[in-house]
Amino acid sequence: MRSYNWLHKSRRPESKSKYNPWWIILPKRKAEEKGKRAAAYTQCDMAKISNGHLKLAFVSLYPLEKGWVTGRKDSTEVVAKNLEKYLGDNLLNEAVSTFLNRFLQFIGNAKGGNLAVRDFIQAIYMKIPLRRINFVQSRKYNYFEELKQEREFLLKANATESSTKLYIPFYKRILVSKKKILQKEQESLSATGAYYLALNGKNVEEIIAQDKTAFVLTIEGANVFNSHEDFEAIKKRLIEVKSWEQPVFFITFTHHFFNYLAGHAHSIPDAGNLLLDQSEGITEGITEKGMKVINFLLALNEEGKYDPEKLGRRILIDVKHLNAKARKAYYEKFVIPSFETEHPIAVIASHVAYSGVETLDQHIKRMTLETNGDFSERYGHPFNNWNINICDEDVVTIFKSGGVIGVNFDQRVLGLSKSDAEDESTHAYYVWQHIKCMMKAVIHSADDKLPAKKNIVNTFCLGTDFDGFIDPINKYATVLDFGQLANDLVREISNDPEKEALLFGLSSEEFVRKVCFDNAYDFVVRHFH
Repeated sequence: MRSYNWLHKSRRPESKSKYNPWWIILPKRKAEEKGKRAAAYTQCDMAKISNGHLKLAFVSLYPLEKGWVTGRKDSTEVVAKNLEKYLGDNLLNEAVSTFLNRFLQFIGNAKGGNLAVRDFIQAIYMKIPLRRINFVQSRKYNYFEELKQEREFLLKANATESSTKLYIPFYKRILVSKKKILQKEQESLSATGAYYLALNGKNVEEIIAQDKTAFVLTIEGANVFNSHEDFEAIKKRLIEVKSWEQPVFFITFTHHFFNYLAGHAHSIPDAGNLLLDQSEGITEGITEKGMKVINFLLALNEEGKYDPEKLGRRILIDVKHLNAKARKAYYEKFVIPSFETEHPIAVIASHVAYSGVETLDQHIKRMTLETNGDFSERYGHPFNNWNINICDEDVVTIFKSGGVIGVNFDQRVLGLSKSDAEDESTHAYYVWQHIKCMMKAVIHSADDKLPAKKNIVNTFCLGTDFDGFIDPINKYATVLDFGQLANDLVREISNDPEKEALLFGLSSEEFVRKVCFDNAYDFVVRHFH
């Protein structure tokens, strides 16, 4: 939530603040028009949600990970490794390396580093206030307390008719006119309405039946439970979260940095590695402590049986950001055994894309070898084959579980080439190719325990990662573009000669309706208890 990171003051309880999600931070309009990195503008704020007539949103609570702002101690070694790879061992390498190493020492966290300069650069890069960067770096920053403050921020305007308000940072107020901006950008900045934090799937039905907007709470990253501590301390926080009146539907178990519960997938491009260090835990599977946390989230007792009376409601696991080794362990330990029970575990892959890889073992084998520009070609199309994306084995397992796959809108995750990123006529094609090839993973599967393959049309939905730190597809950079996306997908699918074999009797319009709304709606109604 961009507005939360801008407006929340660490010295003040959120309940006493005048701010709420209806406040919008002045966007960088040129970045929005070009689909540039979304930290400069919001893609799914209350004005866009209201004016885009969005009826169902999964709202992620995400206290910023410290790994984003603590830097790395071995930047000089990383520079040397990358320069030798790209420039070779020569005088140019030596000259560039000397300059960069001095600069990185100046802004780094090693002895002699200038932390103030580094913090300033990170504030510019992430588009959040310097005071917020400093607070996240401080000892006072507590993931679980931040989680509760973010929730409080949402609760303040829950079920309350409200209007948007524009927040202009102090240093910009002398340069811009709020009145002129609001007149010019009314659709993206001005709206009146309300959102309703859902209590369960039935409540989602009731809210949407009244033509209102339902918000479903989720969490991104189990680090929010202060997962570096022992299990008993974590368990107390899990119990507290399970007692919330507006429950959490699912949790993305890992995020960008190690949380001592499970290994995370490589997600930061090579250039980002100069300041950010993802290496700790990146090849881990699920730790012993992580197994205990998953059992508790899924309400499984010591015997592996579903026991909500003792362990509370089930919070589903989202496998996005789990590395391939951890995903494999999760499927083998929890998901596949549940198929033989009365309470099978549905797998969520909330904002992913297809990797073009067949098996998890293939992903595991090259987890530490991933670099920018890695692609696998499948069915005549190139795919970003990092293990943050999902393979055939993932897709088949998710389908067998009755789970759901949300398609990510990040250019790099989708594997757009530079020329295609600028050519908007290709953007719906890319979205369709990812859906289409994941459908083929099931349709061509020889697994004799699969449910009816025609049900694959119920598996996919939009998992945009909007208001995450992404470079969205230019043509569909905000929720205001969803109508155009639907029209373009209908056209793209209608022109595909393979559509009859893929849609199992559905028209292009019916299938797109499923992807854009029905599948996510049906899934949350069925599984949110």
